[in-house]
Formats: sequence, structure tokens, C-alpha cells
Amino acid sequence: MSDENFVQPSNSFINSIKSVRKHTNGAQKRKIGALSILVFFSAVMDVVGLAAVLPLIQAGTDTKMIHTNKYLSAVYNYFAFSSDKSFVLFLIGCLLAYFLFKTAFGIFVNWLQARLTADIAVYITQNQFIKYYKLDFLDFSAIKSSLLMRNILYNPTSYVQWIVQPLTMIMSEFIIVLLIIGAIAYYDLFLFGFILVTIGPATYLVYSALKKRGTAVGVGIDNVFPYALSSLTEAISGYIDIKLAGKEDNYRKRYLKHLKNYQELQQSAYLLSMIPIRTNEIIALLGIILIFMYALFLSEGSADVLIMVGAFAAAAYRLMPSMNRILNSFMYINKNQVSIYNLEIFDELLKEENENPDPAPVPFNTSIKFDRISFSFPKSDKQILKNLTFEVKKGEKIGFVGSSGSGKTTLMNILLRFYSENSGQILVDGAPLKPSQKQSWRNLIGYVKQDIFLLDGSIRENITLGDAKVDEDRLQRCIKQASLDKLIEGLPAGVNSQIGEKGNNLSGGQRQRIGIARSLYRNAEILIFDEATSALDNKTENEVTESIDSLSETNKTIFIIAHRITTLRNCDRIYELKNGEISGVFSYRELVEKVL
Repeated sequence: MSDENFVQPSNSFINSIKSVRKHTNGAQKRKIGALSILVFFSAVMDVVGLAAVLPLIQAGTDTKMIHTNKYLSAVYNYFAFSSDKSFVLFLIGCLLAYFLFKTAFGIFVNWLQARLTADIAVYITQNQFIKYYKLDFLDFSAIKSSLLMRNILYNPTSYVQWIVQPLTMIMSEFIIVLLIIGAIAYYDLFLFGFILVTIGPATYLVYSALKKRGTAVGVGIDNVFPYALSSLTEAISGYIDIKLAGKEDNYRKRYLKHLKNYQELQQSAYLLSMIPIRTNEIIALLGIILIFMYALFLSEGSADVLIMVGAFAAAAYRLMPSMNRILNSFMYINKNQVSIYNLEIFDELLKEENENPDPAPVPFNTSIKFDRISFSFPKSDKQILKNLTFEVKKGEKIGFVGSSGSGKTTLMNILLRFYSENSGQILVDGAPLKPSQKQSWRNLIGYVKQDIFLLDGSIRENITLGDAKVDEDRLQRCIKQASLDKLIEGLPAGVNSQIGEKGNNLSGGQRQRIGIARSLYRNAEILIFDEATSALDNKTENEVTESIDSLSETNKTIFIIAHRITTLRNCDRIYELKNGEISGVFSYRELVEKVL
């Protein structure tokens, strides 16, 4: 997920259009089309408003025009104005009313643009979230969490803010510029050509000078952000260890180093966006001076000069902000191409399932057989599991022991279908598990590990994982089976009591019991306990072990990976793994004798 392979496309604008087409749905594309029509009408209204300024200036400087212009004279006579001044005031009022309506309509169009881009941002983020959960576990675990957070949360927002919105800005402002320039060409073709050869090249030179620097700043921001996020996350999650070691200052400096780099790049981005505004003011002033000189030498009448300069000033009043927005939008698009790259590379890392998921439940009535299972990690020659074969009857309680790295957790990840065996197969009731049955199989399994995943919510929410509809009878039954009932009875809010972030309001044993209750609430037929009690004291471990032992009466098939062999005292069999192979099969008494 690194940006080190990013190559700036030769045409950022075309690349952005292709990207927006790819990452929007049909309804959003239709809305973009409808919005384009509204943008066009808004642009026409802008030009009409500017065009209306010229006759107002002419009527104000030469009232004879009111009677010589057939349109103005028709309005003057229809309403029977008593004086030219009152008619000019009427024209000013009409112009103000028109500009108010035009402004309101423009704000409405801008609101629609903002709403559409926000909708696109949510849509892209949702797609990234869905795809993220389709990642193979190995691919997922190989990616830094800060990069995942960037690509799922930050990058879609950045993409919409700096790619989609600038594209809509270019679309709307370009129409306005074309219409204004067209009106100028219609008014005076020589004047149009004069503007084209002076303002056009100057604007292009400014853009070209800033383009390369803008790209470097955009890539820099995208690279630095994950490091700042990662260092802050580590500083927060490592509070106890950092405080004990007295390393607060080190982690503060580390975070501030990345934050300073990030803010300096943001400052550069802001400065680059302001430069066109300042330079365009000079370009506009130069244009007014040139037009003034042109009008001065063209006509000897001061009124003609005033009208000419007034017309250009009115056009520049609307034209230059549009040019600024277009120029800045091109710069934003150019320097944020890396956000498109991140979307694309994220898509490439996600593997779609070849088989359509089979929603039918996997029948499990008799046994699970691990048949000649072998496994090694990608790009590694080391065999983690070597030709393992054993069978577990439904309702049995099976234990696993072995040193760290012997393959115990890897074997359970294969059972969970987070890893795929390199050879061999898992047979359920004699039938091999298919890739299309992954989710159906997982629906049968409850997994309780040492570091339980807990929501920052209530006990109810943590057991049901936030289900909107809760089966209250099942919830109470699971609470009792997990020995949580006494705890909940002593809490003022009962099952709705908040447990705090990461279960800070609970003891280690209480957290484990919530994990057990969660597995039971899912009606899991298979329970896996992966070092679930290894971090607990002896008393709490015995209490949790008793809760686990009581589940044997419910015909649950239980797999236990244990560091302390006392946890395995009621297992039907205990497998010892060594170097990826089964080195022995024991009863609890036999294992104790072997250890002693």
C-alpha cells in the first residue's frame, strides 16, 4: 500500500475523468448529467447579468439612449415613467432583483454539487469498506493499520475533495468563462483577440510554473499522513508501557516530527493555491490598463472610454474569479493524482471470490476431519504444518499444547478458513469444505482469543455485536451459561451497562466471559479458545475454565489452545504439536505425568 511506485499520469485531467466514471454508480452519473444542465443555466444567468450591466452604464452616462434604444424606450413608454432618472433607478432595481435571484439559484446549484460529491464520498468509502472485508486474512495482516485507515477513511474523502469537486468546479466555471468570452467576442472581436493573447498565456505560465511543485506536495502529504497517524496511535495504545519507561518525551517528539512535516506540506499546498489568486489580480489589472489604452486610442469620446472600461471591468469581475477557480482546480487535480492511485492499488490487492458464496448451512452432525493438512506462508519455504491428520467427533473437547510457533494457532486459522491449506483438506461429516462455504462454515464457529475484541458500548451490544433486534431469551441464556449473570445483577444499568473503551471497566475474566457469551449468542456449534485464559490469574482462570467446562454439556465441539495445562483437564484428547507435526496424543493425566 505504499506510494513509492506511484507515477504521475501524463494527463491528470483525463485520468481523473476516467476515475470518476469508474468509481460512481449509474444514479450518480445521471445526477452529474442533470447537474451539468443546471450549471449551464446558472452560467447563462451569470452572463446575462453581466450583459445587463452595459446598457445600465450607457443609460446612466447618456440618457438619450433610453429613447433611441427600441427595447429601453418600449419599457419606458409602457410604464409611463415621468423622468429619465426614475427609469434609471428602475433599471438598477431590476438589475439588483435579477442578481438576487441569480445568486439564490447559483447557491442552490452549489448545494446540489456539494450534496452529490458527499454522496460519492460515502459511496466510495462504503465500497472500500466492503472490499476491505473481502481481503484474505494474510493480505490484511500484511498491511499496516494506518495505511488501511488512510485508504478506507481519509483517501475517499481526499479523492472527492481534491478530484471530484475540482472537476465539477472546472465544468461549471469553464462554461461561464466560455460564455463571457463569447459575449466579449460578440461585442468586439478585436477586443476578444487582444484579451486572448495577453491574459491566456499569462494564466498558462502561472499554472505551468506551479504544476510540478504541486505534484510533489500532494504526494508528500499522502506519504506523511500515515506515519503521523501511526505514531499517534502507538502513543495512545502504549500508554502504560510508555509511562513506565518514562518515554513520553520520545513519543511526543516522534509524533510532532511527522505532524510538523505534514503541516509544512499543508502550508505549501495553501500557499500554492493562493499564488494564482494574487498573480491573476496583476493580470486583471494589466488587462484593464491595456483595454483602457485600446479604448483611449480607438475613440476620442470620454463616454466611449468609460463604457469600454466599465464593460471590461464587469467582465473581469466575474471572469477572473472563474479563472482562479479553474487554475486552482487543475492544480488540485494534478497534485492529488496519488489519491486515485491509492484507490486503484487498493482494488488490485483485494481478491474477489471465484465461487459464488453458498448460503446453505454446512451440515455438521458427526465429525470434523483434518486430512493430511500442510501449510506454509506465501514466499516462505518453511512448513508450518506438515501432513496433519486427525478426527474430532461432534461434542468432543480437544486440547492443543506446544511451544510458540509449533502451529497451534495456524491450525485454528485453517479451521476458521482464514488460511487455506497448501495441501490436504478439511472434511465435515465426510464432505470436503468448499471455498464457497466459507461464511456458512464460519456461522457455526465461535472464537474466543486472549485479547477479546470489545466495542465501546454496553454489555448487550458486545454480546450481540450491535444487533438491532435482540433475542432477549437467548441473550439471558447465554449470559447465564457464560457465568455473567452475577456480574450483571450487581450493575445499576444491568446488561445495558457501559464497559468502556476496550472493556476498561471490566476485569480480564469478565472480558473473556463476554467473548464466551458472544459465541454462544451466535448459536455456535464449534467453540475455539485460543490462549483465552493465559493472561488471567489462577483464580480467575479456574472460574473461566469452569464456565468453559460447563459448555461440554451442551454438545458443543470445543477446541482449546492452552499455555497452562490445567485448562485442559476435562479434554477428551490433547494433541501436542512440535515443528508443525503431531508429536503425541494424550489424556490430561498422561500429559501431566509427561510434564512432571
